[in-house]
Amino acid sequence: MCKNRFIRINNNEIAVSKEVYLAFKRPAWVERKRRRIRENKERSLEVFMEDGFDIPSEQALVDEIIADKLLLEELYVALSELTHYELGLINALFFEKKSERIVAAEYGVQRNTIVYHRDKILDKLRKILKKF
Repeated sequence: MCKNRFIRINNNEIAVSKEVYLAFKRPAWVERKRRRIRENKERSLEVFMEDGFDIPSEQALVDEIIADKLLLEELYVALSELTHYELGLINALFFEKKSERIVAAEYGVQRNTIVYHRDKILDKLRKILKKF
């Protein structure tokens, strides 16, 4: 049985083959499926509250921001206590996101040496920040 398939273009129905029909309709079907999945995954704030999720208050968010700011200030103080070499190493590894091998090549040492120094520097920072 041959089924007639039509696509609508500018309010005109055009008879097409099965392959053309599928190629024309597939993107719309995929988008409709994505939309349904997204609607099922998205939940409103009210639904979360009904399910017992605790939504933090504005004061809790402000407290977290203040705590983060204080911790950041302590981190800057701790970083200021590092030597020029230690600060350069931490900067390269964590802020510039360079690999240990690249940093080792730049400093002209083995990668194991960089790993050892990194661990010692992090221990030093932990001790300084432990006060906080």
